[in-house]
Amino acid sequence: MSQPVTAQRADKWLHHVRVFKTRSLATQACAKGNVTLGGQPVKASRDLRPGDVIEIVRGDLRLRLKMLGAPTQRLSPPGVAAFCENLTPIEWIHKASEARREKKLITPPEHEQITKPNKKQLRELREFWQAQHGE
Repeated sequence: MSQPVTAQRADKWLHHVRVFKTRSLATQACAKGNVTLGGQPVKASRDLRPGDVIEIVRGDLRLRLKMLGAPTQRLSPPGVAAFCENLTPIEWIHKASEARREKKLITPPEHEQITKPNKKQLRELREFWQAQHGE
């Protein structure tokens, strides 16, 4: 009979508890220094043990998670709570949502960057050029 897993590689645990979509993304995050334990960067091969509190930076969002256990395979979303406790302060979540909202206002959606101007936009452009060139 197999022993229950008490420690697990950082990249594997991050993938299994659905922090990252793939294990290679978790490995890349560790290599970039986006995963820390006690303020120190974590290598992908480092063993995490129950009780460890790690911080992860994903874009604008910072997460603080406590490891409760080591799953043997990738979990379904409802099963994550048994192996991971979310200790992320609510201020970090609000800050990330504000940053996301600002980016959305500054950068137009991708489909608006690629499409041709509609009739109204063309009329406004014509009026602008006529006003500029005095035609």
